[in-house]
Amino acid sequence: MRWRKLGHIFVASGHSEWSHSHAMLPIAKSLGDYRYRVYFTPRDRKKRSNVSWLDIDVRDPTRILRLATDPLLSPGPLGGFDDSGAIGCWIVEHHGIERLYYQGWTLGVTVGFYAAIGAAERPAGRLDLPFERISSGPILDRCMREPVFVADPAVMVEGQTFRMWYQSGRSWTLQDGRALPSYDIRYAESADGIHWTIEGTNALTFEHPGEVAIARFCPLREADGSYKAWYSYRGNDWGYQIGYATSPDGLAWTRRDALAGIHNDAESWEGPMICYPFVFDSDIGRLMLYNGGRYGDAGFGLAILEQD
Repeated sequence: MRWRKLGHIFVASGHSEWSHSHAMLPIAKSLGDYRYRVYFTPRDRKKRSNVSWLDIDVRDPTRILRLATDPLLSPGPLGGFDDSGAIGCWIVEHHGIERLYYQGWTLGVTVGFYAAIGAAERPAGRLDLPFERISSGPILDRCMREPVFVADPAVMVEGQTFRMWYQSGRSWTLQDGRALPSYDIRYAESADGIHWTIEGTNALTFEHPGEVAIARFCPLREADGSYKAWYSYRGNDWGYQIGYATSPDGLAWTRRDALAGIHNDAESWEGPMICYPFVFDSDIGRLMLYNGGRYGDAGFGLAILEQD
């Protein structure tokens, strides 16, 4: 694979009180006629996460057609699982409902944060409406099989089954007096997309020396029924890179990171790392939205898969 970068699209740089910095975890949804709505998560002046959007034409992606003036989802109430922010992770349209799966988080005391997975909905096609939480509590949280945290879901609907690949917290360790998290990818299923069976099924775990984290797992089912996935991985001493894996069934994955075909350009807007890929098929070919900077503080760009 070879990805050709098409440019830097957006970073929230003092845009508003609620969209003040960052532009994390972009998600693309087609509007037709080469236009796409990109959902993403900026931070407000208090560093809390909100869900926003903008529209682009993929033929000229660095020109923004429209930009949100209000958040689609804001931090939850004081004391809630998402009172420090709501990070948009994945959108599924099913039976006339558009459902946003999001990562809610709160500040920790002994560790930096606690994370859980929430869901919010709106009628399909009603792009003028914000998302409304389906409950004040998460749909997935720490439990006997997931004692550390759960976060960052990707969800597909296949037949009567909802399939989720999510970030599983493995441990926190102290390094130079700081608590640092470790996490990889696990898998769960559901009949309705709300109530999930958690069995601790491993999907993708560490392979490289010093690797401690895998995030933003983005699976794609091909026409022949096989699966590909892109994701970001890092160590405590080196920043996120984009990896690539294949699978015959979405359960047993083979990492092929050397074939990912995209690397950060430290001299560009991307800076020290690229991360959080979202891969989708468009009117002009297979595209990848991705973040640059430190955990998305440089915003996001777009790349296209070049054909041999």
